[in-house]
Amino acid sequence: MADKIDEILKARQAAEKPLPQTEGSDKFFSILVGEGIQEHFLELQFQNGLQTCFSYSDLLWFNHDPESGCIDMEFGGFLVTVKGRGLRPLFNGIKGKRVAWVKEADSELQDHQENESFVESISITPPKGFSEEETAE
Repeated sequence: MADKIDEILKARQAAEKPLPQTEGSDKFFSILVGEGIQEHFLELQFQNGLQTCFSYSDLLWFNHDPESGCIDMEFGGFLVTVKGRGLRPLFNGIKGKRVAWVKEADSELQDHQENESFVESISITPPKGFSEEETAE
C-alpha cells in the first residue's frame, strides 16, 4: 500500500513541474500545470536577452484588450504591456498567478497559423519621475 502511495505522489510531482522550453521553439509563455501551485514572480524575456522579474504580490491591476492585442499590467507603478495575438490563455494564467515566463518573439516569422498565441513585444514603462535625477538646490 505504501508503495502505491509513493507511486501516486511521484506521478503528481512530475505533473506539477513546468515543461522545459526547447531551443528555437515557438512557445511564448509557460503556464504551470498541477493543482494548487502558483508562481511568485512573472519573468519577462526580451529579444536582446534581458530578463526582468516582477513579483505577483506587486500586481495591482491588469486588463486584456483582444481588439488591440494587448495585456496591460501594473506592478507597483511600472506598466508592463504585452502585445500580440491569442493572448486569452496568457491573461487567464496571469489571473491564476500560474505564468512562469513570457517571451518576446525573435522574429515576425514566428507569427503563423500553427501558433495559437504570438507575443510581438513586451514593454516596461516606469512610473513618472523614476529615471529623473533629483537636483538639489
